[in-house]
Amino acid sequence: MNNLDQVTLVDEQDNFIGVLDKIEAHRGEGKLHRAISVYLFNDQGQLLIQQRSQKKIVGAGQWANTCCGNVRPTEDYKQCAYRRLREELGITQVTLKPVQKFQYFAKCNEEFSEREIDQVFVGQYQGELHLNPGEVQTTALVKLSDLIANPESFELAPWFLIMLEKPELITLLQKDSRES
Repeated sequence: MNNLDQVTLVDEQDNFIGVLDKIEAHRGEGKLHRAISVYLFNDQGQLLIQQRSQKKIVGAGQWANTCCGNVRPTEDYKQCAYRRLREELGITQVTLKPVQKFQYFAKCNEEFSEREIDQVFVGQYQGELHLNPGEVQTTALVKLSDLIANPESFELAPWFLIMLEKPELITLLQKDSRES
């Protein structure tokens, strides 16, 4: 099995317990694995969000945070975050700060779910984007407060909704978006 198609399985305390094919890790109720979520803000405090490609097995066509991804067995959370920014949006020059790690479950469709320990990162970015059409359809810049007040303005991915409903995470993101 190719390492590029594997996720890092963990227990409830985020201890490594094995590897599994990425698709199999998301089938049914999903297997607990490591993941990252990145939130990039511009200098006006707007959050860069993306509409996911229709090719994705979870969240196809839905809007999500700047980028997210599964941690491979050969990398740590931060390496994964930088890799996914590069692969999805062509971003290579950014500094990320870890904000919070939490566990969640989200049923994404009839066949697939997300069951993850997710490390959230925040950063500032003003540069160009080079969208990978296999990953991202389009992007938008929005005020985080507007998105929280009107989540129905976008068809949001289930994990993004979960994150927007975490007051402590939102407080950290808002604080760190100004300090990054």
